[in-house]
Amino acid sequence: MNIDRNDVMDGAVKAFEGHGGKYDVRLFKMNLDKNIDALYEALQDGSYVMFLNYRKLTKVNNDGKIRHIDSPSLITRIYQHTFMLKMLPLYNNLDPEIAYNCKEGYGITARNKDKSMMHHLKNIYFDKIEYNYCLILDQRHCYEHVTTKLFRKSLKKLTTDREMIDFGVNVCMVNGKLPIGTPTSPFVHHVIMLGFDKYIKDICKDAIRFADDNFIPFETKEEAQQTKWRVKNYWWYELGIRAKHNTTSIRPLSIPTDFCGYIYHRNISQTDHHNKGYVTMRKRTAKAAMNVKNNKSWASYFGLMKNANCYSLMTLIEQRNMKLNKLTEKIRINRSLDAKNIEMKYVEGNIITVIDYEIRQNKGVDNWIKCLIGMEELDDNKPTGRILAREFHGNYQGIIQFIRAVEKKYKKEEILPIEDAEIINQCGYIFRDSTNQIKYIEND
Repeated sequence: MNIDRNDVMDGAVKAFEGHGGKYDVRLFKMNLDKNIDALYEALQDGSYVMFLNYRKLTKVNNDGKIRHIDSPSLITRIYQHTFMLKMLPLYNNLDPEIAYNCKEGYGITARNKDKSMMHHLKNIYFDKIEYNYCLILDQRHCYEHVTTKLFRKSLKKLTTDREMIDFGVNVCMVNGKLPIGTPTSPFVHHVIMLGFDKYIKDICKDAIRFADDNFIPFETKEEAQQTKWRVKNYWWYELGIRAKHNTTSIRPLSIPTDFCGYIYHRNISQTDHHNKGYVTMRKRTAKAAMNVKNNKSWASYFGLMKNANCYSLMTLIEQRNMKLNKLTEKIRINRSLDAKNIEMKYVEGNIITVIDYEIRQNKGVDNWIKCLIGMEELDDNKPTGRILAREFHGNYQGIIQFIRAVEKKYKKEEILPIEDAEIINQCGYIFRDSTNQIKYIEND
């Protein structure tokens, strides 16, 4: 088996993460080298199986679902991480990257947009308007249906090392079943789903899987219907897993769709407009957020809501029972060209610097501009020496047309910043001297 002592040490370091204050971890670290040697020797002679044990726990989720957890001992967890660290590179080389759960850097709202499930779904709903339907499927008790035989068969697609396969089966499975609550369980599920992930991506390159939940967009309802039966047959005949009947559905993307806790809305009449759609939360989640009694509980809901279009709801909750200013000291969201808004009448006649701008369209026609500007700060009509950041936005055609004309000759990065600019009102707001105004009427 291709595992050395350093691999076991790496597995131990990974197993310590988030558990550093626990007694068993502190005790293990007191004789770290000696304990690592013992684990490695047990791995070499196969006696490691004697050290594998779990603690049975029962937990109740917020939705009332009861889960029976198999909590691994520290030594079991070390072996699990050792196995996972060795197999991850092999899995990553074959991963078609449609799964977004329990992988480093991935998540529902990951910072890296390429690894963010929400960013991918927004792209489907707001920009890829060729998609009209989606197929949503959920696996029925997927962990309970993962057998040792299935896991062994799936591992053979990653490695031919029989001892490594045996090691993985021994440390990842409990009594022939995939346990809930171990660090390797999501990885095992990824391994057995690898063939399906590749299969479904060949059908639709924008397919999404989050654990046992699947979202697959299509142009026509007929394509979605055909794929529904292909997926069900694949799961049953290849994996021995059934699809949930009550959650499998084919839905028009024009209807708001709930997926992994967020509800995605497409604005059909505004597909080319900057208001292409929006994201909200489930009603029961929003209701629970409204009923929180302390800032500690509210912080977790704030983390969920800041990624959706829930600003009004967040403000309402803050006004009712929370001290939002305590949260915003550490948590803030980023918005494009974000600064304090200023009405155009207060910009008019002042010398400004245009720092950046964004122009949006409706049905291919420029109809909206947002400008981030710098203005000299005044105190009692005297300059303070500081430059205020402000933004204005709207359908200012005179400004839009002038900037578009400039863009035909220069790149945007060459234009900015536009210094010593002045906006005046001449049948609409324009930059001073940016139009060819008629000064005299010529007599024939």
